[in-house]
Amino acid sequence: MLTKLEVHGFKNLLNFSMNLGPFNCIAGLNGVGKSNIFDAIRFLSLLSSTSIVEAALAIRDSESSDPLDIFWTNGEIRVEELRLAVEMIVPRDVIDDFGRKAQATSTFLRYEIHIARDLQDEANGSLGLYLAYESLNHIKKGDAASLIHFPLDAGRFRDQVIVNNRKGAGFISTSKSDDGVIEISQHQDGGSRGHAQKIPARHVPKTVIANTNSSTWPTILAARREMQSWRFLSLEPTAMRRSNKMHEDGRVGPDGGRLAAALHKLYRRDDHVYSRIANRLSRIIPTSDVRVDVDQVRQLLTVEVKERSGTFLPARALSDGTLRFLSLCIMAEDPDFNGLLCFEEPENGIHPAKMDAMLALLKDLAVDPFSPVSDTNPMRQILIATHSPVLVRLETPDDLIYADLVKVRGPTGKPTATVRCKSLRESWRVRAGGDFVDKGSIISYLTLPQNSQIDLFETEEGSS
Repeated sequence: MLTKLEVHGFKNLLNFSMNLGPFNCIAGLNGVGKSNIFDAIRFLSLLSSTSIVEAALAIRDSESSDPLDIFWTNGEIRVEELRLAVEMIVPRDVIDDFGRKAQATSTFLRYEIHIARDLQDEANGSLGLYLAYESLNHIKKGDAASLIHFPLDAGRFRDQVIVNNRKGAGFISTSKSDDGVIEISQHQDGGSRGHAQKIPARHVPKTVIANTNSSTWPTILAARREMQSWRFLSLEPTAMRRSNKMHEDGRVGPDGGRLAAALHKLYRRDDHVYSRIANRLSRIIPTSDVRVDVDQVRQLLTVEVKERSGTFLPARALSDGTLRFLSLCIMAEDPDFNGLLCFEEPENGIHPAKMDAMLALLKDLAVDPFSPVSDTNPMRQILIATHSPVLVRLETPDDLIYADLVKVRGPTGKPTATVRCKSLRESWRVRAGGDFVDKGSIISYLTLPQNSQIDLFETEEGSS
């Protein structure tokens, strides 16, 4: 779980900071930079598995073009370094790439990374991206109350998920040798009892996090597993409508694929799952049953939904909105689905009158911080971005984040536009020191355009 995100020099984000809770809804006008917040998180997640260059190329708007596009620019100059940091709660129990189990020494961590450009390499025509700084430090359990700001039950939730048996140095640190070489040190969980492994940072293609695959470094591995668990949904109708092979991976994919395989896996664990999903799905369409058709001859699984007439319709006959809602219903039932889920524009395909059902489903996906983490309350976190005024009206002050474009002193010393996340005065984010926005300031976001032909807020004369 991410509790804080800090970004500087990445795309249009300058000195950006955001506190996060179990459920987070970012709203704002087009072109503000909401997607850049998602991209910063995605970049960090990619850095836990791939090389720095591959991660830069995989970010939207720079794919198949220039990986330097992730660095802030005003069109004339580009910053030489970008910085990202997160504070996060990581799983204590981990399994390394060789199947060995281990336990992290600390579960509340701060990870920071700086990626820099090599101007000399760029002048010679090569791509000069390198790791300039990397650190992973434990956060004391006693400091958790002042750093985790969202409402929670300290005894049932915070004390359960936060463990710290570490003293002294962190798990990853950066220093410069006498000859000016940047060295990243990887420290064992035993602290001073183990020798640090030093890595010259200048020419390593991956971060230390990405290179850690052994239980020898359990806390670093736990941080990596947490970052690898961050999902970015981009639900595609074609993928959601597709039937699945009987032995296909039983997890819903980022594109919404493998719905039938995932639902079939859940049904084999619990034969009541069909009725629970059907009951939730009935909030947006008239249905009384959901099932998976098993074709033994072709070895295919197909999701089917019972319509009003009593006929079962296959996934290929369902609307895009129904399939998007169904995908989330299946995820909500899967106790193995943990970590952060980022989802842009969940309102797509959903009628405004049914938006409350979508919002309730998304909130049910998030962990309840007033109850212990368990199979029925998995450690899940939800971050959505929306353009829907309807969804914003349905939101609570605690969960709503308003992304606003503001002017700040930029890297050139001149005013430049960047993103600031603001919340309503009564929210926990403002009580934690965050920027606030008055309700009146978002009226323009919630109201109809000036040239609207129908006024939804007035009734005809004489009507009730």
